[in-house]
Amino acid sequence: MPPALSKGWARKRMKAVRFALINIPARVLDHARCVVIRLTRSHPSFGEILDARERMAHLVPVGYG
Repeated sequence: MPPALSKGWARKRMKAVRFALINIPARVLDHARCVVIRLTRSHPSFGEILDARERMAHLVPVGYG
């Protein structure tokens, strides 16, 4: 199963990933029971966030038991 983030993030610690995501200038909206993140298309991480979102959408949930 491919990772959600690109290969450049594979060796990063969780703290580095968390701070990299927190420091992205975006607006977080809560609308119709959904969380929406508004980010400009010209931001350098826009494509990577879209790719990660696409890969996360294809993850298969693991059953309990």
